[in-house]
Amino acid sequence: MISKIRKYQDSWLTKAILALTALSFMSLFGISGYVSSAGKNRAVIKVDNLEIMQDEMNVKLQDSIRKSQKMFGDEIDIDDNMRKDLLSALVKQNLTDMIIARQAAKTGASISDELIQQIIASQPEFMDVSGKFNPEFLRRQLSYFDMSEQEYIDNLKKNILSRHLVYSPVEGIIFPQFMNKYIAQIENQQKVFSYISVNPSALKIDRDISQEEIEQYYEDFAPQFEEPEKRDVAFIELKTKNLAKNIVPSDDEIEAYYQSNIAEYVTPENRTVLQMVFDDEASADEAMRSLQQGADFYSVAQEKAGQDRETTMLGAVTADSLLPELSQDVFDAKLNQIVGPINSEFGWHILKVVKITPKQETPLASVKSKIINTLRQEQAYDVAFETIASIEDAIGAGASLTDIANQYGAKLNLVKGLKEDGSYTSVNDKRYASLVSSSDFLDAAFSYNENEVTQTIETDDGFVFAAVTGIEDAHIKDLAEVKPDIIKIWSENEKSAIAQEIVNDIVADLDNGDDLSDIASRFNLKLATTKPLKRGEAFAKLNASQLIEAYQTPVGEYKLLSSGGITTVVTPIKTINQAVSENSSLLSNINTEMRHDLEDNLASELIDSYAKDMDVRIKYRLLGLED
Repeated sequence: MISKIRKYQDSWLTKAILALTALSFMSLFGISGYVSSAGKNRAVIKVDNLEIMQDEMNVKLQDSIRKSQKMFGDEIDIDDNMRKDLLSALVKQNLTDMIIARQAAKTGASISDELIQQIIASQPEFMDVSGKFNPEFLRRQLSYFDMSEQEYIDNLKKNILSRHLVYSPVEGIIFPQFMNKYIAQIENQQKVFSYISVNPSALKIDRDISQEEIEQYYEDFAPQFEEPEKRDVAFIELKTKNLAKNIVPSDDEIEAYYQSNIAEYVTPENRTVLQMVFDDEASADEAMRSLQQGADFYSVAQEKAGQDRETTMLGAVTADSLLPELSQDVFDAKLNQIVGPINSEFGWHILKVVKITPKQETPLASVKSKIINTLRQEQAYDVAFETIASIEDAIGAGASLTDIANQYGAKLNLVKGLKEDGSYTSVNDKRYASLVSSSDFLDAAFSYNENEVTQTIETDDGFVFAAVTGIEDAHIKDLAEVKPDIIKIWSENEKSAIAQEIVNDIVADLDNGDDLSDIASRFNLKLATTKPLKRGEAFAKLNASQLIEAYQTPVGEYKLLSSGGITTVVTPIKTINQAVSENSSLLSNINTEMRHDLEDNLASELIDSYAKDMDVRIKYRLLGLED
């Protein structure tokens, strides 16, 4: 189960996005989380008694996409492959988190709030110039990464548990130094290969299929000629943003929002300050006398306090970010005024105000329209919930989809010939192509009888109701209709049989000691010879595991490798061993690379060993990862 999800490879963008979203258990938000029904919101990942629901996973994915667009711009193209890469990486990360959480519960491992507080307070990026923890610095960092304080705390706890249960046990593994030379020689070794390929599609058949064979194929392969059930489905979509247009927030609501978010609209006064600090009052007084006599602040700081220019520049500060002992005097001072000496727990301070940036406040009138839009979106979820409840009541009372469409002024759309695999004959509006092929829409379309209106089908920005308007039952196609398919199947089988006979003859000739070049000429096949290749370098369209098999084959022997119906006969004809100098970068890096590889493999094995004693389930189809 764990190894299956690891097959997905993260793209560079997926990894960048996960740098912001990894280990995050988000609160549900948005229409998909707000209006979901318990009957449809199913668990998609389960580890013992821990579950992640379908809606929660959808929210995580949408949040990751939103953060990716914030990082890289709205022009970033999140296509289906990127979406699947990102989703599978999120599934893998959350599955790992859940396994570690269960193992922590089994072993009684836990992280105290006091430890978390100590860790946060000790981070240099959250400290002011005096080395004191500043909550404002923490908030700025979290705001930049679009993360709440609770998320950050949860992330820390998960990281510590992961370090304790997974990575600490495998760290420090020793890879013997004497092996470096041998591994480097293997990495630097080259081989030359000769090969021929037998491709069935390139072969010719010297006869035509008979009518009797066509009829026999039709009988033998009848299930292949079944036309699956098709359905015509009408549907309407109601978008949350359209519901929001009719919402008119009151003046009191606008004022309340403005006041509760006043920090967004007010930039406090800040001052650019120079500072020198002394261990004793006498030294500070001496420096102050020099400044009062007209000496340059930077020169006095260097001569009297031993500070360079960078250390002396405290930078732009707000009243809240300064030590309490300094704040009042600094923010009462005039431009270019020197204050001090002032005593604090860090010593005696002398400060100079070199720039004053006044407080800036955006009045309510300037942001009123933006606040109205925000309130509309927030209140739209309540309206959406009420609208869904009203529609479902109407459905229960016998209302048709047409009745609902007329009541809400919604366009009635139609998809024809919809199959359970998501393919269809036509849809009246191409913008709905992804919707009608989604798992939620298909589940609803094939779960209701003709003319029944479905329950709510959620989308990213609204919700949908649908009704089946026609059903074509599954049936076996007529012989005349599938005759071209039968001829194609027969032709492929004939060519495969001929190809297999050729491969058998090639193997017999090789076993008899014939040369591969003579065999290629005899069967009119092209003989190819590679340039010298290092281990893993590609040729003949072989996959990674086949390349390993080819490279491990001794010179003079052969290997049959099959992929996509094509059989390739490979024989190494030459091995080139290249010396590795003692100063080679390959040799110097090999030990670190091997140690990291071993640590990663051992960490994965350790997580797998924890999971073996747990009930681990992943609903790949519900996640859209069934392939």
